[in-house]
Amino acid sequence: MAISHTKKFGIYHWDTFDNVTGLVGEADTLEEAKDFVQEKYNTRIRRTGADQVDIVDSKGAVRETYSVG
Repeated sequence: MAISHTKKFGIYHWDTFDNVTGLVGEADTLEEAKDFVQEKYNTRIRRTGADQVDIVDSKGAVRETYSVG
């Protein structure tokens, strides 16, 4: 995945059907990024889901992963 965020953390949504990953948000801290995911995806977060949301740090490491339906 190519990093396109400018803040310390980027939130990326991978649409598995279209096989496209896009930046949906950015945050200065990991906690802010987690809050963003909780607010944006709320009840769509599942144990298993068709799509995936990753919080990625500035070095490209995935710090958190969420399955979303």
